[in-house]
Amino acid sequence: MRNLVADLCFALRTFARSPVFTGVAVLSLALGIGANTAIFTVVNAVLLRPLPFPEPDRLVQIWESQPTKGYSRNVVNPINFLDWRERTRSFEGMAAVLGLITNLTGLGDPLALQGMQVSPEFFSILQVSPALGRSFIPVEGLAGQEHVAILSFGLWQSRFGGDPTVVGRKIVVDGAPNTIIGVMPRGFMLPKHNAEIWTPLPIVRSKDWEGGRYLEVIARLKRGITLGQAQQDLRAVALQSAVERPRFEEGWSAEAFPMLADAIESVRLPLLVLLAAVGLVLLIACANVANLLLMRAAGRLREIAIRAALGASRGRLLQQLFSESLMLAFIACAVGLALAYAGVNALLTLIPRQSPLPRMDAIHIDAWVLLFALGLSIASAVIFGVVPALQVSQLGPYETLQAGAVRTAAKSMLRQVLVVAEVALSLVLLAGAGLMLRSFHRLVSVNPGFETQHILTMSMFTSPAKYSEDRKRAGYFANILDRVREVPGVRDAGSVHFLPLEGQISGSCFGSADEPPPEPATARSAGFLVVSPGYFEAMGTPLVSGRPFELRDRFSAPSVIMVNQEFAKRFLPGRNPIGEKLNVCWTVKNPAEIVGVVADARQKELHTPPEPTIFVNNLQAPMYFAHLAVRTSGDPGRMARAVEDAIHRVDPDQPVTQVQTMDQVFSNSVAQPRLQLVLLLLFGGLAGLLAAVGIYGVVAYSVARRTREIGIRVALGAQRTDVARMVLREGAVLAAAGISIGLAGALALTRVLRTLLFETTPNDPATLTCVAVAVLFLVLFATLIPAHRATRVNPMTALRYE
Repeated sequence: MRNLVADLCFALRTFARSPVFTGVAVLSLALGIGANTAIFTVVNAVLLRPLPFPEPDRLVQIWESQPTKGYSRNVVNPINFLDWRERTRSFEGMAAVLGLITNLTGLGDPLALQGMQVSPEFFSILQVSPALGRSFIPVEGLAGQEHVAILSFGLWQSRFGGDPTVVGRKIVVDGAPNTIIGVMPRGFMLPKHNAEIWTPLPIVRSKDWEGGRYLEVIARLKRGITLGQAQQDLRAVALQSAVERPRFEEGWSAEAFPMLADAIESVRLPLLVLLAAVGLVLLIACANVANLLLMRAAGRLREIAIRAALGASRGRLLQQLFSESLMLAFIACAVGLALAYAGVNALLTLIPRQSPLPRMDAIHIDAWVLLFALGLSIASAVIFGVVPALQVSQLGPYETLQAGAVRTAAKSMLRQVLVVAEVALSLVLLAGAGLMLRSFHRLVSVNPGFETQHILTMSMFTSPAKYSEDRKRAGYFANILDRVREVPGVRDAGSVHFLPLEGQISGSCFGSADEPPPEPATARSAGFLVVSPGYFEAMGTPLVSGRPFELRDRFSAPSVIMVNQEFAKRFLPGRNPIGEKLNVCWTVKNPAEIVGVVADARQKELHTPPEPTIFVNNLQAPMYFAHLAVRTSGDPGRMARAVEDAIHRVDPDQPVTQVQTMDQVFSNSVAQPRLQLVLLLLFGGLAGLLAAVGIYGVVAYSVARRTREIGIRVALGAQRTDVARMVLREGAVLAAAGISIGLAGALALTRVLRTLLFETTPNDPATLTCVAVAVLFLVLFATLIPAHRATRVNPMTALRYE
């Protein structure tokens, strides 16, 4: 231990005497360690950390599936949930969950909260009790009971000032009085849902609910029951339900997934790709530092030989050299942690709150991250320090003291091999970044089917207690749109129940009015959106044929619908859709006449092609919620206050939420691929820079060692261009070897990006060619400085060299 401390102190002194070497080595390693630590912080919080509930491995998420129609991980029908809960034997408990916006009024300005209706077993399944008060009891899940609510810790603090006597207090939720019965602990949430208030979800067996699917279901496995056994149990009950209710359940089944795996499925691959990318950056940094240590060791061979001649064993020399590598890694670790802290904060600001990562609130540097950084530093010291230490310690003391020994050691091919590896690894990273760039460019170049400029959007969720009747709700939305259109600067306004590019669309079965009523389980199905008159005009979606919805299409008027081009092409080929009558399964008074066809638009995501869609008139079949789309003549962001005031003139208790421009909606919809692109470009650029530094170092060292040879060549008549060409050739050979290996690696490794790319293949020849040429120019640029220096060698000085 005493020797180790002495060696570490000696390492510090030697580093202080070589500030340039120390600075370059520490910065290279710190960038690699910092990038790895920052990405691992995210991976640890999102992918690796267990759910914050007792025995989290027993928690599962249950979805429905319909393979013949391509539906997987589909939301659940309430009747099916009751069947599963009553008939399965694999679960300790099962709860239904419905996420929604909840209106809180009577406490100042109306407030729209992220709410969650849950069956009473919800909290007991998660085995979490309220910090204050109690959780729901079974009777509160029945219809007609007193309204009760449980608050989140954050809402309790922000709206009620952390009042410990809040339990028992009355609040108005969705227009109805509710009694607060509890407050949940700080940080309590499901991995994909950050609710602020929980209310009971009453579910009864009703024919009105037989066909709808809108619930999420969580469950806790019994001890000793495997996921496979639970799957078989669920599928058996689903088959029984299909026999009992074939009109709605034929072809449907159920699937259970571990809750954590289900929550992180969409972000798992992108995060692992980023973790692999920063791993390559660290390998390049280690290769760079190993090269620096080899060049530094060449100048210390006499010192090492003298130590050996004075009795230092090979093991003692290895310990000293490795302790220097270890100290270098620890210094880089401290700097890297500071960079990681800044990097994590920067990452969190780049992720929009409208499309957060699962468990995003848990992302922070903790003890596990610190241990990871420390372990990474030690591993890095081993990677970049052992080989140079072994190479130097293998030389005998007497041969090292001979003048030629330095040259013999300097002729090692190891430095060239390390540089080739750096070039190859950087090309793989840059190839991945290039593919993502090409993919992202094609993604944002897609025509979404609507305009994004000069459009303001906001969400409204009506209170069921105030607007329970369809006719009254239809009139309410119509009054709001009339008031909004009167606001100066508003050119048009409309509403839709799911805004484009936010990943949501409803679905409905349908059939021709000339045929028997459609059977939901077997009939044709299409997307289903509820829109108001003026919506397509506000969004700038072209009308292809027929007419749009109009104010005359009131609640009592004959049912009218519109369809998109994809619907007409797929289901009414070669026919004029205008005037066709359909029976639509949900919410529409049948039959409904097609009065217009609109251009196709991307509804779920930009990368998802338009699907056949039926548009229903909000004045005839209103939902409980709507997203307004307001076209303005000026900056839409400046119109938000005026539009909200117009809404409050109709109903002062109507909260408005998710106020944003359509440009922001578009930007948020591509936030994840944009973030992946930015990070891969950053890591690829860093890798290229490190590789360029490595090339520069090796070629510059080679020029310095060949000064005598260059002087002789010049003395014998070689031109300066010949000398420059010789040096550039050395860099080009290293570049060619690295690029060849890198292209082979890129063709093999970029295949993992296939599911992350849009209209781009992993082996896209144009991208790989551009990246290879860019790396070649980068390497040649790094070689120019030593080449220029070589051309300035004075023959007389060179002949006296050494």
